[in-house]
Amino acid sequence: MKKLKLLKYSVLVLSIFLSYQAVEAHDKNFPEDGTYISSKRDVTGDKKIDIIQVQGTPFDKGSKFLKEIELRVESNRKSISVPLEAGYKPELSLVDLNKDGTQDVLVTVLTEGIERTLKCYAYTFKDGKAKDLDVPPSVPITAQFLDGYKAEFKIEGKKPVIVDVSSRKREYEELGIYQDGMLNESTELLVHSYTSLKPKTIFGKGKGLSGVQYIMGMDGRDPLLEIKSVWSYNNGWKLMKTVVKPVKKK
Repeated sequence: MKKLKLLKYSVLVLSIFLSYQAVEAHDKNFPEDGTYISSKRDVTGDKKIDIIQVQGTPFDKGSKFLKEIELRVESNRKSISVPLEAGYKPELSLVDLNKDGTQDVLVTVLTEGIERTLKCYAYTFKDGKAKDLDVPPSVPITAQFLDGYKAEFKIEGKKPVIVDVSSRKREYEELGIYQDGMLNESTELLVHSYTSLKPKTIFGKGKGLSGVQYIMGMDGRDPLLEIKSVWSYNNGWKLMKTVVKPVKKK
């Protein structure tokens, strides 16, 4: 009997909690079918808990593509909003990137297209003002095809990496990049934007960011080289480490 009463009481408490959450969401105009991420932390440095939200509005009902995305911080009854570009699956991280003792805000949003890269945003809200910390730039690397179905990658201060791309020779011949193993013309490759950018603890440097990028051959479905990088912030982003790895054709 006591167990039954306890179960009924638990159900009642849960119902009240869920109702409160629904009313709270309605009062704050959260989209019913949109994306909503929320966290509580002091991001303004006043030693009081702030509410950090990422809110998105779907392009259509049931659509995963968000046509409007907003980062919002509510602190001391004041709301600070930062509009973000459209995309998919926003993610929120709180981490002290600029090492001022206050948590900063990192948001990543998946872009459209076959590349599946990210739009990345890093902000400090110290003293109740939004300041863009930017995000790490692309790794300083140059890449080009070579005769003999090869590709060369050069990172500043490191030995060049040569990758055999002969497993893709049929496609490259059809595209006119090669003719019987010889380049038709000099062809440079581009480093794509980040496909991953996450907080990372750096020994002796506090918190930083770890990113993953790819250099593509034909298009976003043809990755040739994976680049992992680690960055630390000190009045700007400094590259601490890079690791490159050839990508085998699937």
